[in-house]
Amino acid sequence: MAEMIQIRRAEKSDVRSVKALIDELEKWDSEMTIFASIYEEYLKQPNTLMYLVDHPIDGVVAFISCKGQQLLHHLGWVYEIQELIVTDAHRGKGYGRLLVDKIREEVEMRGAKSLEVTSNKRRLEAHAFYEAIGFRNSHEKFTIYF
Repeated sequence: MAEMIQIRRAEKSDVRSVKALIDELEKWDSEMTIFASIYEEYLKQPNTLMYLVDHPIDGVVAFISCKGQQLLHHLGWVYEIQELIVTDAHRGKGYGRLLVDKIREEVEMRGAKSLEVTSNKRRLEAHAFYEAIGFRNSHEKFTIYF
């Protein structure tokens, strides 16, 4: 990681860059109006954390969002990583780990009981990454889609 990257909080002006990353991950072209509305809502929520990696040449190359909530069955705050994306061209450089470390540091300072992440079953490389940085596969997630 010899490049002089910057890890910083995501801002309103980053919406197009973040959208491009999520579109790359999901292999789609999301509708900008809807995306921007949700993104702005994230920014307003005090227990939603968003950071990105700003590369000096390539701009925003990685993004993480994490939402916190108090849960009765944990008797406290639990934070869940909602999105973690590193653009294909910058994978393997440690940027994902840096973003998770930043989130972990912040939620620990806030007194969180745990940090969780859900990853699609088809993303086997992501599963290996999460296990390598200390996450344990401790739950099954069930979903009803509408």
